Order: sequence, then structure tokens, then C-alpha cells
Amino acid sequence: MAATGVIEIRGVRAARGERARGFVQIGETATGPIRIPVVIVNGAEPGPTLSLTAGVHATEYPPIDAVMRTVNELDPQHLRGAVIAVPVANTTMFASRMPFVSPIDGLNLNKIAPGNAEGTISEVLAHVLLQDIIGVSEYYIDLHGGDIGEALLPFVACSITGNADLDRKAELLARLYSPDVISLSADGATVPPFAGSIVHSAARQGIVALFAEAGGDGTLEEADVQVHVNGIKNVLRYLRAIEGAPHLVGARSKGTRRFVMRARRSGLVRLKVAIGDRIAEGQEIAEICNMFGETVEVVRSTGDGTAGLIWTHKVVNSGDPLVRCWVTELAPPLPEFDRLSDRVSEGVL
Repeated sequence: MAATGVIEIRGVRAARGERARGFVQIGETATGPIRIPVVIVNGAEPGPTLSLTAGVHATEYPPIDAVMRTVNELDPQHLRGAVIAVPVANTTMFASRMPFVSPIDGLNLNKIAPGNAEGTISEVLAHVLLQDIIGVSEYYIDLHGGDIGEALLPFVACSITGNADLDRKAELLARLYSPDVISLSADGATVPPFAGSIVHSAARQGIVALFAEAGGDGTLEEADVQVHVNGIKNVLRYLRAIEGAPHLVGARSKGTRRFVMRARRSGLVRLKVAIGDRIAEGQEIAEICNMFGETVEVVRSTGDGTAGLIWTHKVVNSGDPLVRCWVTELAPPLPEFDRLSDRVSEGVL
């Protein structure tokens, strides 16, 4: 934020105590410009700056709705610091209702960060998000959910950078955001966020960054929206950007790795488990039936875990994924979280 307290992002400008919104142009196609919506809520009092993005995968609807609701409810006269939001980061995916990749260049925006100012539209978009929007913030949350064809157990993740202070802050915010599972990902880890993601790149720019997931399968369920809304507000309370003490929940599960069960035969899927189920090694998770209704395969779990993602397609080809499980352990104590809990219980916050 400038010394005057004014925030300006490519022509969208808000002085202290003001709200502004507009579009930022990323590039153009043969039929017209490609733009993304930007909302700036600039508080009347100085404080931290938090950036929010949703719609990086734009058929993940609960995070989009959560960002829209949050910024519309924030009153700049009662906000310390600022919130900069991009409710729909990938507008071409949003308009075309296309999951995973951009219909313009076939790229997955969450796998190409930090992008390229001279690249294709998706690469330019990643660059603009990281440099012009996220880059002016101290804190950042990228909101996601399961995409079309994916039912998902909510979780939140952060990248471990090796910067002890940054990593502690990110883990603390993750514990404040998540209703259950947290994922702490170092370079080379098999849990998200991964290299190439926007959160991974933001963390390596020195920003306290979270990757939060809730909702999925092309739905817009209120409970999923509320996971995100509550998580954002809890972070804002902790940062003292809005009034109130953060809500603290007990122990978190830490995801250490994930494993996937796949179909080896093709046919109709009769699923035997649901999101959040505890699954034992050898347990039946699905049966595959051919077009005569005969069971051609019984799929069993290859380990102990929690069903974290279910691919919801009802017909599979050989090799298609069915269920992905989290392997978790109790998250170890975090002194900063314990001190925060003491302050909340004592009424200091």
C-alpha cells in the first residue's frame, strides 16, 4: 500500500475508507478482451493487506461465492488494512463452464505459476495475479474446491519454505481456517500445494499464503460456502482487520501423504464409501459391473486412510481413479497457536 493509503491495481483505485471494483485486462482473443474482476476494500484504518482469489478453476463454485459474499459484507469504515479480491480469476473457464484447463490455451492456471508476462493468456494471468495483486499483500488465500466430477473433504494447505517465521505464520492461519485436515508441503512433498501452484509461488515471494479447499462436483452447497466464509473471517479476526476473537477448534489432522485406488476393469461403478469415511486396508470401496450387471472387479483399499476425494463418474475405463485417501496424523503442538488460545480464553482478543 502506498504511503498515502491508496491502493491502485491497473486503474482500480481505492483510497483509505473506500471500496472500489472494476476489471483488469489480461489479454485479448480474436473476439475481444480477456478481463478479470478486482474488488478492493480499503479500510479506514491502517493494517494488514489480505488478497483473495477464487475461480482459478472456475467451475469450483463455493469458493467463488464465498469471496463474493465476504467482500460485499466488509465495511471499509470498520476494516483495518485492506482486502483485495479476485472473485473469478479465470473468466473464460467461468463463462464456458469448463473444468481444470483454460479453453483458450489448454493450460491449468494452478500449475504454471509464476507465469510469464510474455506468454500465453494463462501465463500472463498467473504473472499479473502474483505481481500486481497478490504481490502487494502480506497475506494471501487461494480458495478452491473439488472440480466437476470430484467430491472433496475440506482441507487447507500451505507451503513450507524454510523461512521459519513465514512458515509458522502460515501454519497458524491454516489451523484457524481448516475445519479438520491441514497439509504442510515442503519441496518435493506428495501433498499440496505443489510447485507450479499460485500459493507455492506466493510463499516464495515472502507472502503468508494458504490453499483452501471445500465443495465440489459442480455444486454450490451452503455448508461448503460457509467453510470458506468462516475461514476467511477467522483469519481476518486473527489479523485484527475486523472485530472479534478468532474461533479456535481443537486438534487438527495433518495430512502426511495420499494414495489413490483405481479401476482395473471398465463398467458401472457401485461405490461403497463416502467422503470422510475412515477406510481400512483391504476394505471394499467399489465394485465394477459390466453391461450385463455382472461384477467384474471388486476394488479394495491399498492402505489405511480417510476418503478425501471421490471421483463421482459412474462409468469408468480401466485405469480411472475412484477414491483418493489422506493418510493423517495428529498435528503436533504449535506454540503460537497455544499462546493464541490462551489469549482468547483470557479475553485479551
